Amino acid sequence: MKKILALVLALATVLSLSAVAFAATNPGDFFDYAYDSDGEKTTDVPNPLKWEGTFDLKNSATIILDPAIPASTFYIPLGSMTRTFTSGVEMEDLVNSDYFKFNVDKKDNGKLVSKITVETDKTLGGTFERSAFLKVTLNDTMDTDENKTSGTITFKAKNDNTYYASKSDKPVSGTGSTIWEKDDKFTLKYTLWVSNVKVGNDDNPDVGDRVYMDPDKNDTNTLIWGDDRAALKFEADDDARKFYCRLSTSNMSDIYAEYGDPVDADLWFYNFTGNKTIPATSKATLTLGIPWEDDDDYTPDPENCFIYELDADGYLTDVTSKFTYSEDDEEIPGWSMRTRQLGTYIVSDTELDVTVDEPETSEPADVETPTNNGKDIPNTGSSDMVNVALVAAVVSLAAAGAVAFRKVK
Repeated sequence: MKKILALVLALATVLSLSAVAFAATNPGDFFDYAYDSDGEKTTDVPNPLKWEGTFDLKNSATIILDPAIPASTFYIPLGSMTRTFTSGVEMEDLVNSDYFKFNVDKKDNGKLVSKITVETDKTLGGTFERSAFLKVTLNDTMDTDENKTSGTITFKAKNDNTYYASKSDKPVSGTGSTIWEKDDKFTLKYTLWVSNVKVGNDDNPDVGDRVYMDPDKNDTNTLIWGDDRAALKFEADDDARKFYCRLSTSNMSDIYAEYGDPVDADLWFYNFTGNKTIPATSKATLTLGIPWEDDDDYTPDPENCFIYELDADGYLTDVTSKFTYSEDDEEIPGWSMRTRQLGTYIVSDTELDVTVDEPETSEPADVETPTNNGKDIPNTGSSDMVNVALVAAVVSLAAAGAVAFRKVK
């Protein structure tokens, strides 16, 4: 009896989930969530999704996402591949490029959108059926204001569905009667409000988060990234502006290859991106937190570490002397310095060779003096002409001097 009850419950669960996959044309019955590539509900766009209108033949729907995080990729479900719209068109046909042409017309701030494509091989969100999704990829931006981008997505019929009656590949919607005509469209409009995440005084964004800070005016502001990975403390005036302040700690393979590997060094990265000027009344205090855990197999002595700054040309400068290590003098344990700008810093357990080789300068080639090799140089008359010119010049100057002499007398 227990086994039968368990089977009934399992079937009920499957049927309830499948019902979501067979979404109707009412926008309220669309999938409510957007997903990431791992099939999890994404945090890069708001959930549930906001739909307006009707997504069907000769109709249009609109999806509004506010906010959408820059440089994110997410999947918006359109429904199961077996979904049948009110018009009779099946999803399998709609997303088949043999029958419908897919097009994206970017309008406002189109540069914010990298690409929008159709995916038909995913079962995201726990669905038990293959479904159709819009894969949306946004470009990165370091703006501190939100930006609206909009556009129109269309599925346009290449021919009447009856056109394919004699073809080997036929629409699953059928060809016995007209379901769609050539140039019929499914239209989906989109409006995305793209913005980075706002943080303020005493906030604690994760490492890698695309955030900007809106400081408290005329106050002491503190920002700590991740699990004490870095901290910033500064005094803001009454005109403190917002600034982008993302921290990335990803390894830089080129830096490892150029500087770390030759001396078998362990490196830890602190890459602050965006507008790196801090809106402070005086220099701010930046602290690079301890990047390793106490229980790690290897933990170097923090007071014997070296700190380097990466410049725009990819060269490192030793800035160890600018930092002071402390466990309790600042907001977090680590290396601190006073600065007006945030840069890219590398902590190393070993001294690195950051000497920049001076480019070699080649000596000018010796210029050989031409010789006549014992042969007489033919007289071209050019030297005679020079002599004649010199004599004429002397005579002219003498005559002018004589005239001047007469006038003086």
